[in-house]
Amino acid sequence: MTLEEEEALFTRENVEKIHVPDIVVEDLVDIIEEKLKKSGMYFRIAHRVKAVDSMVDKMRMKQYGVDGSENEHRKLQDLVGLRIILYYSDDMRICMNLLDTLFSEPGEWETSENTDYEFRAMKTNGVFRMPSYLWKSIENPVLQDYIDDTFEIQVRTNAFEGWHEIEHDMRYKGTAFVGEDSEGLARKMNSILATFELCDDTIVSVMEDLGHRHYKNGHWDNMLRCHYRLTFTSERLSPEIAQCFAQDQDLAKIFYKFPRFPAIRELWNDMSQETPPLTLDRIVEVVNDIGPRNESLYRAIEAVRSRQEKPAVVRRHKFEPFKPLGRYKVFQAQAYLNTANIPPQDAFRKASDYIYSWVHSRFGEVFPDLPEETDSFYGMRPGYLVEVTYRPQEQSFQETTTHLDTRIPNRTWISTASITRGEDGRLLFRVDNAYAEPEENYRDPENILFSRPNFYGEIADNIGLIDGERMRESVRRVSRESAGDFLSLLSDPHRTFPVVVFITKDGAWADEFDMDYFAYLVGYYTHVKQITDEETAGAFAKRFDLDPGRYQDSITIIFPDGRYQTSYKEDIQNASFEVIKVDRRKYWNEKGCRAFRRQLIATIREENIRGVAPAEIGKRI
Repeated sequence: MTLEEEEALFTRENVEKIHVPDIVVEDLVDIIEEKLKKSGMYFRIAHRVKAVDSMVDKMRMKQYGVDGSENEHRKLQDLVGLRIILYYSDDMRICMNLLDTLFSEPGEWETSENTDYEFRAMKTNGVFRMPSYLWKSIENPVLQDYIDDTFEIQVRTNAFEGWHEIEHDMRYKGTAFVGEDSEGLARKMNSILATFELCDDTIVSVMEDLGHRHYKNGHWDNMLRCHYRLTFTSERLSPEIAQCFAQDQDLAKIFYKFPRFPAIRELWNDMSQETPPLTLDRIVEVVNDIGPRNESLYRAIEAVRSRQEKPAVVRRHKFEPFKPLGRYKVFQAQAYLNTANIPPQDAFRKASDYIYSWVHSRFGEVFPDLPEETDSFYGMRPGYLVEVTYRPQEQSFQETTTHLDTRIPNRTWISTASITRGEDGRLLFRVDNAYAEPEENYRDPENILFSRPNFYGEIADNIGLIDGERMRESVRRVSRESAGDFLSLLSDPHRTFPVVVFITKDGAWADEFDMDYFAYLVGYYTHVKQITDEETAGAFAKRFDLDPGRYQDSITIIFPDGRYQTSYKEDIQNASFEVIKVDRRKYWNEKGCRAFRRQLIATIREENIRGVAPAEIGKRI
């Protein structure tokens, strides 16, 4: 490949076509983390997928595949990178050796070479072959010949971790320390690095000296903790084992002098499904098996086990009874189908078809015998239930479906919907969407769940829903001429949805609030009104006892049970709302009119889920 071809190939557009699924990084971290936890070493793991700009820059700088370049026959090897941060410097060599045994091939390690008079951030990077099932999951339609099926592991000590980031940007990528004017400062920086290296070495030395002191004083617990420096539990050494060391100090000395690597390797190679806790007793048992194989210790370990084992008691197994699941609503509605422009039998059939189509699209693969056209059906399989009752002659339809949540364990979703013909000939449409899970799992008051089934919107769009008047995803203006209908809606004892009333003299805050967008979001389960003339606004303010000096810029919400609350312009403009996206792990604090819009929507949805029954609000307001 020529330089011209490289320019055309190593572009941001081509790199952006590379897709690394989350499972690649997640599985690599899990594979390594599991072994490191077994080994008992102190560690942290960081990871990244190489950024697009960084990849473009590196491929151009390294000239992978370019004729005559140093990397003519090489590929980019660190599309995915992991960093293992260790707390003790002598764990680095141990960790590298153990990592070489973990994947299909040993790693290709590169370490920085420092002279006696030079100090730099120590670099220890290994390139490993990626497990084939992970490599096959990566999409790379253009640059597959220039990116290797490998990933990089960097091993650092905790002391050097911070400096590596700076050095990478300032020295490797940049020229901040290049030039005669920078030599003095570069030397100072190198002296800091020398201090880091000295700290790493000194910590190990101090721990070993401390371990030797505890050996001399017969403090066997601390001798083992200081020498092996692993993530031991807080349990003390068993008296039987401690007595062996007290009676034979030469034996204790073997354990103090024993090299750490064989012991850590044995822990690393533990293939048991559930790794036992790393106690001081366990490290003694592991080392004894590898090294001295002392008979007195074997007897002591056996005595400890016998003491810890509880005598078997033959009992009939008592089963815990199953506990009921809590049921939590996420949406409910009750309204009449609009039959002003369509015969009732046609409205019933169309609405039934919308609901049944939703059922069929979701459960058709689970129940292959589910009829294509709307009809009665009953089916139950593990995790799923579909029950549909369809009586077109009586204009009666009902569905109940349940299914397991695909992401959250122990959660089951429940949907019910019905259409029934009343004595007055009107068609009543009810929807109830809910989930069930163990009560101890419930935590949604802090982050309300709200989920409206798709068929509800389709029926509202194409047939229409009546709650005193037809529900709309738009703001309905209230003028002097329509004020009577507006007041009738507020006083309707059968109204089931709230009414939100805007009075807007100052259009600036209203534009920022965006009433039209608000109505689009809640219009099919909330009446959204804007009073446009002063006389009606004054009458409304008097009826609801609004502040005479502030009601001209206000928002009032009137609930079906007669409660109402009003917020004025300063409340709206100074609002604050915490936005939490649990599934995306995002959080931010929004302020101003849009924050109030979020707050108002949250209030409406919470009231919907609470399910307050309508009252004769005409008598109460």
